[in-house]
Amino acid sequence: IAAFGNAPSAILPAVSLIGVIGAVAAYDFSLIGRVCSYTGAVSYRDAWDKTVGTDSSWLPATFKAFNCLAANLAYSMILADTFKDLFSTFGLDVSRTNALLGVSTLVILPLCLMKNLSSLAPFSLLGIAGMGYLALAMAVRYFGGDYSMPDGKFVQDVAAELQPVFGDKGASSVLHPSSFILICMLSTAYLAHFN
Repeated sequence: IAAFGNAPSAILPAVSLIGVIGAVAAYDFSLIGRVCSYTGAVSYRDAWDKTVGTDSSWLPATFKAFNCLAANLAYSMILADTFKDLFSTFGLDVSRTNALLGVSTLVILPLCLMKNLSSLAPFSLLGIAGMGYLALAMAVRYFGGDYSMPDGKFVQDVAAELQPVFGDKGASSVLHPSSFILICMLSTAYLAHFN
């Protein structure tokens, strides 16, 4: 919601966008599944071969490969920024470029080369536990009023230009181009695994 609005009335268009884009994504995924079921296909390219033709079956394979490459690059950049900040917490001065190269070669590349990802199942559970811990920590800070405006315990630690502003961008702000930030986040959130 904060991508385009900062008033309570922005909740309705934001929830509507979440629901509509989620429904479109669900329909698309079910459509792919039905096509694969009807044709006996096991991949996008195979489904394209059996429904459209083999001459252009390189199209979905190429676009899916590019999509995966772009997603890996985006996540690598996020991880590089995160690891750079984590290293600075321990007094290590690591450049963003070195963090990006290190994360890409030592973490992302080996994961991309794995044939069987079942060994990662415990880490999936660890990620879910981490999200639960984050939600709990946020709830404690929210209900404790630690960041409440204007006199919360930690509000003074946040730079003035980074402090939130409430109340002047409501439901009509969904028509502003900044609403595309939410749409882009949703399109990434609703991505399926590629095969």
